[in-house]
Amino acid sequence: MNDHRILNALSYFSILFAPIIVPVLIWIFAKSEEVTHHAKAALLTHIIPTIAGVLCFSSVFVTALTSGGALSSLSFFITGSLFIFTLIAVVGLFIFNIVRGIQMLCEKKEEDIWI
Repeated sequence: MNDHRILNALSYFSILFAPIIVPVLIWIFAKSEEVTHHAKAALLTHIIPTIAGVLCFSSVFVTALTSGGALSSLSFFITGSLFIFTLIAVVGLFIFNIVRGIQMLCEKKEEDIWI
């Protein structure tokens, strides 16, 4: 099996055990342009849920600070919507990373046929 395919798949599968660290290390130390491309893509799909989670939890704290008043129902609606969006984004990108890692392992190239 080609080492490039393993590193590409590892970049995506790292969402299970070290979401941001592994793609950064592969991106820094990889010598192939293909591997660095997939490491960057995996890093992006690992960072987006992290940023969304930080925004969601900071929104929860802001909502907790605004107790009562006319804006409380609006802030609860916005917080609930942001929480649902964050949940969908995290689950969707988790599934995307797993599927993309499987695609990297199953990918056939002409050089692999003769090995």
